[in-house]
Amino acid sequence: HVERGYRGRGDAMSGRLSLAALVAANLVQLFGVLLWDWDVFLLLLLFWSENVIIGIFGIARLIVARVSDSGAGGLFLPLFFLVHYGGFMFGHFMVLFGMYSGHFEDGTVSAEPADYYGILAENLNWLAILALFVSHGWSFIENYMGKREHERLTPGQAMALPYRRMFITHIALIAGGFFLMERGQPLGGLVLLIAMKIVLDVFVQRREHARLAPQS
Repeated sequence: HVERGYRGRGDAMSGRLSLAALVAANLVQLFGVLLWDWDVFLLLLLFWSENVIIGIFGIARLIVARVSDSGAGGLFLPLFFLVHYGGFMFGHFMVLFGMYSGHFEDGTVSAEPADYYGILAENLNWLAILALFVSHGWSFIENYMGKREHERLTPGQAMALPYRRMFITHIALIAGGFFLMERGQPLGGLVLLIAMKIVLDVFVQRREHARLAPQS
């Protein structure tokens, strides 16, 4: 009983640390809005970049996930996920490009999709991307590997996790970003968009790890 109670407290503490890392990574975006003049386009481009990070760790989940009676079946699913998820990411990017392609047009020169990556680096989004990568990496090591969540997932279930997070969180954020663009991107609205993302991230992460927790 003492060992079980100690392990339970350790799991709760690690869960809080993962959530704290997630919130801290999102707060970098708040600093970007308040101190570095980020606008809704840069925020949405950052959210898209986070989906790329989620996909990277999705591939890692697939590689280590195993079915208890037969083990994971080679690299077919990771490669299939790379192509399939990459297609979703390309479509997501083109939605952003279609919505905001006029963001950098001056009437004579049109922005190209490749231009967005230079804008990403020039506006310190690399710092926010690094924070998000560390946050998702921490969660992967601490929860998926440390708490052995991979033993409670089939490869197919592991492949579904990034899609679920994408649809729940980022579709709502795209809609919110479009709403803000139509209303002139008020500062309070940008802060509210970040707050909404934090709430959604915490909700999705807590629900995901609760579902994968060992049954008592």
